Amino acid sequence: MSCWLYTLSALCILANLLAPSVAWNYCSEHWCKEARSHIACNNNGSYGRSCSKEAELRPLNVQLRNFILHKINFYRNKVASGNFSGFAAAHRMASVQWDPELATLAELAVKQCPRQPDECRNTRRFKHVGQILGHVIFSTKRYSDIQLLEHKLGNWFRQYKRANSQLNAVEGGPDITSFRQLMQERATHIGCGILRHVHRHRWHKQFIVCNFARENIGREPVYGVATKPASGCKMGVNPKFPNLCALHEAYDVNVVDHLAIPRLRIKLKYNEEGMHSKAAANRTL
Repeated sequence: MSCWLYTLSALCILANLLAPSVAWNYCSEHWCKEARSHIACNNNGSYGRSCSKEAELRPLNVQLRNFILHKINFYRNKVASGNFSGFAAAHRMASVQWDPELATLAELAVKQCPRQPDECRNTRRFKHVGQILGHVIFSTKRYSDIQLLEHKLGNWFRQYKRANSQLNAVEGGPDITSFRQLMQERATHIGCGILRHVHRHRWHKQFIVCNFARENIGREPVYGVATKPASGCKMGVNPKFPNLCALHEAYDVNVVDHLAIPRLRIKLKYNEEGMHSKAAANRTL
């Protein structure tokens, strides 16, 4: 592969890391709405300005990938059962699998030592990619990646305590976006990136970014409900997580219920003669 032709372009980097079938040009195609910049466009894989000189991308070996998948599917199976914290049983919740392209994009994102999600991380396969990110600060290097991952994934999941039965945040309560993303019914695939660096010359900080094949959009439900868990699965259930569908269950992760998206509504005001005096636009809530 002639990567020397690309001067450290994102296309070259991803072509090396991924199979040729998923090495796209992330600058020339329209990936996200509002012409937002894709995380892989003109990204040479260098560390961001917010990272310290000691920043180090942690390799996600098979053990770490399997740990992430097990924990997330364990949490999804728990909620999908219909016997946990008042949440209804899930009709057809997917089992999460690993996706190399989502993982590579997550690595590019985590190498910025981010505080906010990146603007765009969609792919040709997944048009509405969701993202969760966070960090753990600790005072010693003795903590393993698995220990820190378990801590952060657990924090995301424990947001359920602030959710109502419809998986919405309790009015006036803290954000539960991470928990809602973990439970997104059609989040069939995931890819994560992990980075460690020294924070303020003393504390160690581990960042984690995870990309999901599907994000929550508008007023679409996080998952469809049923009286019996996994009753809508067409290809059977996951033997390890029986409240989730089998790994080969087919989902359309890109279809959007446009009725669930807030739309632009035009209000026309009339004067005494019945003519328009002005038009005002506002978004429905």
